[in-house]
Amino acid sequence: MLTHSVSVPALKDQIEATLDADPDRPWCVHRLYEELVATAIPGGREDMLVLTQTAADDLVMEGRAHREFVSAVGIGVHCEDSLYWSPESEKRTLADFGPEYESPRILRRLGSHFQCHGL
Repeated sequence: MLTHSVSVPALKDQIEATLDADPDRPWCVHRLYEELVATAIPGGREDMLVLTQTAADDLVMEGRAHREFVSAVGIGVHCEDSLYWSPESEKRTLADFGPEYESPRILRRLGSHFQCHGL
Protein backbone atom coordinates (compact mmCIF):
# COMPACT_ATOMS: atom_id res chain seq x y z
CA MET A 1 0.00 0.00 0.00
CA LEU A 2 1.38 3.41 -0.97
CA THR A 3 1.67 5.83 1.88
CA HIS A 4 2.07 8.96 -0.24
CA SER A 5 0.26 10.21 -3.29
CA VAL A 6 2.40 10.01 -6.41
CA SER A 7 1.45 11.29 -9.82
CA VAL A 8 2.35 8.48 -12.21
CA PRO A 9 2.10 10.73 -15.30
CA ALA A 10 4.49 13.22 -13.65
CA LEU A 11 6.87 10.41 -12.68
CA LYS A 12 6.79 9.08 -16.25
CA ASP A 13 7.65 12.56 -17.54
CA GLN A 14 10.55 12.80 -15.05
CA ILE A 15 11.88 9.41 -16.09
CA GLU A 16 11.61 10.27 -19.78
CA ALA A 17 13.40 13.60 -19.27
CA THR A 18 16.15 11.83 -17.30
CA LEU A 19 16.66 9.22 -20.03
CA ASP A 20 16.60 11.83 -22.80
CA ALA A 21 19.12 14.05 -20.98
CA ASP A 22 21.81 11.38 -21.55
CA PRO A 23 20.56 9.08 -24.33
CA ASP A 24 23.74 7.02 -24.43
CA ARG A 25 23.55 5.84 -20.84
CA PRO A 26 21.07 3.25 -19.57
CA TRP A 27 19.48 3.68 -16.15
CA CYS A 28 18.50 0.76 -13.96
CA VAL A 29 15.20 0.94 -12.11
CA HIS A 30 17.04 1.15 -8.77
CA ARG A 31 19.00 4.20 -9.91
CA LEU A 32 15.85 5.88 -11.26
CA TYR A 33 14.22 5.26 -7.89
CA GLU A 34 17.21 6.61 -5.95
CA GLU A 35 17.57 9.74 -8.09
CA LEU A 36 13.93 10.65 -8.74
CA VAL A 37 11.77 9.12 -6.04
CA ALA A 38 13.65 8.25 -2.84
CA THR A 39 14.75 11.78 -1.99
CA ALA A 40 11.61 13.53 -3.21
CA ILE A 41 8.91 11.14 -2.04
CA PRO A 42 9.33 9.45 1.32
CA GLY A 43 7.58 6.11 1.51
CA GLY A 44 8.08 2.39 1.55
CA ARG A 45 11.11 1.49 -0.56
CA GLU A 46 9.59 -1.61 -2.12
CA ASP A 47 6.30 0.15 -2.98
CA MET A 48 8.16 3.06 -4.52
CA LEU A 49 10.47 0.75 -6.51
CA VAL A 50 7.41 -1.00 -7.94
CA LEU A 51 5.86 2.36 -8.80
CA THR A 52 9.08 3.50 -10.48
CA GLN A 53 9.31 0.31 -12.51
CA THR A 54 5.65 0.50 -13.48
CA ALA A 55 6.08 4.08 -14.72
CA ALA A 56 9.23 3.16 -16.67
CA ASP A 57 7.54 0.07 -18.14
CA ASP A 58 4.62 2.24 -19.24
CA LEU A 59 7.11 4.42 -21.13
CA VAL A 60 8.43 1.32 -22.92
CA MET A 61 4.91 0.28 -23.91
CA GLU A 62 4.28 3.80 -25.20
CA GLY A 63 7.51 3.77 -27.25
CA ARG A 64 9.02 6.52 -25.10
CA ALA A 65 11.87 4.33 -23.74
CA HIS A 66 13.80 1.12 -24.46
CA ARG A 67 14.30 -1.63 -21.89
CA GLU A 68 16.34 -4.76 -21.35
CA PHE A 69 16.19 -7.18 -18.42
CA VAL A 70 19.23 -8.35 -16.45
CA SER A 71 19.19 -11.27 -14.05
CA ALA A 72 21.89 -12.72 -11.78
CA VAL A 73 22.30 -15.13 -8.91
CA GLY A 74 24.78 -14.27 -6.19
CA ILE A 75 25.34 -15.85 -2.80
CA GLY A 76 22.26 -17.96 -3.43
CA VAL A 77 20.00 -14.93 -3.97
CA HIS A 78 18.34 -14.11 -7.27
CA CYS A 79 18.40 -10.46 -8.32
CA GLU A 80 16.66 -8.97 -11.33
CA ASP A 81 16.74 -5.49 -12.73
CA SER A 82 15.53 -3.60 -15.76
CA LEU A 83 17.65 -1.07 -17.59
CA TYR A 84 16.02 1.74 -19.53
CA TRP A 85 17.37 4.19 -22.09
CA SER A 86 16.14 6.86 -24.43
CA PRO A 87 14.78 6.02 -27.87
CA GLU A 88 16.91 8.98 -29.00
CA SER A 89 19.96 6.74 -28.53
CA GLU A 90 21.28 4.81 -31.50
CA LYS A 91 21.76 1.82 -29.16
CA ARG A 92 19.17 -0.96 -29.40
CA THR A 93 20.55 -3.51 -26.89
CA LEU A 94 22.61 -3.26 -23.70
CA ALA A 95 25.58 -4.86 -25.46
CA ASP A 96 25.61 -1.85 -27.82
CA PHE A 97 26.65 0.30 -24.84
CA GLY A 98 29.99 -1.49 -24.60
CA PRO A 99 31.87 -3.71 -22.15
CA GLU A 100 30.48 -1.98 -19.06
CA TYR A 101 27.06 -3.44 -19.93
CA GLU A 102 28.22 -6.91 -21.01
CA SER A 103 28.48 -10.02 -18.86
CA PRO A 104 30.16 -10.52 -16.39
CA ARG A 105 30.63 -6.80 -15.55
CA ILE A 106 26.90 -6.02 -15.66
CA LEU A 107 26.20 -9.02 -13.41
CA ARG A 108 28.75 -7.81 -10.83
CA ARG A 109 27.14 -4.38 -10.87
CA LEU A 110 23.71 -5.95 -10.48
CA GLY A 111 25.02 -7.83 -7.44
CA SER A 112 25.89 -4.49 -5.86
CA HIS A 113 22.15 -3.95 -5.29
CA PHE A 114 22.20 -6.56 -2.52
CA GLN A 115 22.01 -4.86 0.84
CA CYS A 116 23.22 -6.57 3.98
CA HIS A 117 20.86 -6.14 6.91
CA GLY A 118 22.86 -8.23 9.37
CA LEU A 119 22.18 -11.72 10.63
